[in-house]
Amino acid sequence: MKTVKVKLVGLEPLTSIIAFELSEFLSGVGAFALPRERDVVIDLSGSSNSSLNIAPLVNVLKGVLDRLGIAGDYVIEVDENTITVRALSSERVAEILEQVKKNSLRPEICPHCGFTTPYPEVMREHIKIHYLL
Repeated sequence: MKTVKVKLVGLEPLTSIIAFELSEFLSGVGAFALPRERDVVIDLSGSSNSSLNIAPLVNVLKGVLDRLGIAGDYVIEVDENTITVRALSSERVAEILEQVKKNSLRPEICPHCGFTTPYPEVMREHIKIHYLL
């Protein structure tokens, strides 16, 4: 199983949202992102795209953070299988969290496998799979 860990330092409150945004991109290449308490794990084992490695993932992650409004307020460090993102402004992260709450962007997260979706109906159908198998 090939995985990449995305450590979020100072961005922990946005872990689920970042995982959801990453999964939206990764689903097109057969991979997915799973949120954890302080980081996101990207599972590339199902990806048929052999060129998907750290560099393109960093670019996708930058795009996600920029769309959330954190542009310029973070530093990215890259190791072999770990991408560390450090927030430079905790105030900016708090502002973004408030904005997300106002916009009610609350992704549903499967407690069994980490599948994420913004649609409660899709999540109800997905959870049924776990009980049918």
